[in-house]
Amino acid sequence: MKQISTREIESYLQKYIACMQAHGEELMDKPMPAADEELFALYETTGNRLKYESVYFARRKMLAVYGCLSLLEGKPEYLKKLEEVLDGICEEECWALPAHINRKEDPQWRICVDLFASETAHALSDIISGLKGRLPSALCEKVRENVFRRVLTPFMNAAAPYAKWEGGDNNWNAVCCGSIGCAAIYLMQDEPELLKPLLDRIVCSLDSYIAGFSEDGACMEGLGYFTYGMTYYTGFADMLYRYTDGAIDLMEDEKCRRIAMFQQKCYFPSGRTLSFSDGDSRDTYKMGLTCFLAMRYAGVEIPPISCAGGFDEDSCYRFMANYRDVVWTRKYLEQAEKGLLPAEEDDGAADCLVLPGAQWSICRGLSGGGMAAKGGNNGESHNHNDVGSFLYLAGDEMLLTDLGAGEYTRDYFGEKRYDILCNHSFGHSVPVIDGKGQKEGTEYACSHFEADGSGRTVISFGQAYGTERVKSLTRSLCYDPAKESLQAEDVLEDREAGENPVSMKENLVTQYKPVIVGNAIHIAGRKYGCRITVEDLEGSIGFETKKHSNHRGAEEEVYCITWEVPADKEKPGTRKCRFRVEMEEI
Repeated sequence: MKQISTREIESYLQKYIACMQAHGEELMDKPMPAADEELFALYETTGNRLKYESVYFARRKMLAVYGCLSLLEGKPEYLKKLEEVLDGICEEECWALPAHINRKEDPQWRICVDLFASETAHALSDIISGLKGRLPSALCEKVRENVFRRVLTPFMNAAAPYAKWEGGDNNWNAVCCGSIGCAAIYLMQDEPELLKPLLDRIVCSLDSYIAGFSEDGACMEGLGYFTYGMTYYTGFADMLYRYTDGAIDLMEDEKCRRIAMFQQKCYFPSGRTLSFSDGDSRDTYKMGLTCFLAMRYAGVEIPPISCAGGFDEDSCYRFMANYRDVVWTRKYLEQAEKGLLPAEEDDGAADCLVLPGAQWSICRGLSGGGMAAKGGNNGESHNHNDVGSFLYLAGDEMLLTDLGAGEYTRDYFGEKRYDILCNHSFGHSVPVIDGKGQKEGTEYACSHFEADGSGRTVISFGQAYGTERVKSLTRSLCYDPAKESLQAEDVLEDREAGENPVSMKENLVTQYKPVIVGNAIHIAGRKYGCRITVEDLEGSIGFETKKHSNHRGAEEEVYCITWEVPADKEKPGTRKCRFRVEMEEI
């Protein structure tokens, strides 16, 4: 990946700040939108999250805008508006989201330390500390009282774990503990006898977050959750390092360096991103976080500036990230000017990368696209039943897709999660066995994974289907980065070849309507397309149109292309399918 120039970063930063300033003018005379009971109750009655959350995050947008502008520029009009916003947030009935509480069973539901209560506590603490002496003392005391009552005191008074996220291995741990730790340092430095044990508890919990990454640094939840969790982990790590005068450095572990390298491995040259699990194939990165990591570790690359998220990119308007997008980026530019950045490392611009701990294989093609395949298991955080799946891109067009995250609803994180297409194996390019898909749980996994780093990947994943009738199912993929062609072979072995053999149907997923002619499948994007040729086809190829509600709640069409895989005439109890994917320019 080509390292971007400081001039590009300076231009990005100017636009970022200009966007905040434009919002500052636009929102100056507008009241905070009301987050009322009717909206709050929608999740409980319908499972819809988006309507209440759109109002909640509009309020957090005002906090981010006027918090950042007051700290960065300090204009009286910004400070005055900030007072109104801070008071409004202190008056909210509950800082947690409806999806994270249970009003029917918990009479204390108003006090719940979830992701967003924690984020709010951090933001308010950061702002009043940074603006000490410039805000009314009564307002600062009100903010302080709210942060303690709603977040710090409930957490400190609860035996560990406060909730399942404490000591967990996913983003919740990093976001909640990082936020709480920062808020505590801001507000409790005059109480060291209480602060020290709290910080020790936070550090202990965050050890489990780092342990949740694979040994090669991969975030199994998806790239977006890497960004989310690491934003708060690094925010706290930076603050703790400064508070302890360097005595505690959470970034010194070698695994943290490998984690820092994960982001750049998820980008294809075109700017498209890996969308495994609850990811996004058009993800963006946080400039502040990336600059922080690049200042710390040699070899961290900043992806193309076109992929950098602007101020409005995060619809949740997280103050931790927004403010550090400015201050950490400025610091990076200062260090670059002084020649103080770590020396660049040449990774050889590898066409193919292997993450053996995550069981991911990633290949990049000349057009800017590529191929990626995964093993893993079906009990990962933000899991999709996708063991053995792959995706294929030409240029910036994902012709065989991984849908990534769907719309977050009550069902999405409930018992009906795997009734949703993007989470079910039917929504991934993996075979259908005896008419059924893969099962959820860590035991339904890849039993063997190998990749040579030159385009060849072998995945054994019969275990993912949870049926004794299957002895083995092995997928072999061979990708040529120069030709951007993919040769695939799936081999199923029946445990007991007899009168009732195991059936197998191939299933390829695309969001472009396919055209089928004989044994050939044509998928056409805007600039690129591909031809998929099925060898030794018996019967016909068909496709079914299905609906997918994406992460923003918009409905999209998905096409699942299927054909029956015949029995191998020479090997009873075996079914074998070969197909070839070849890129075509439109």
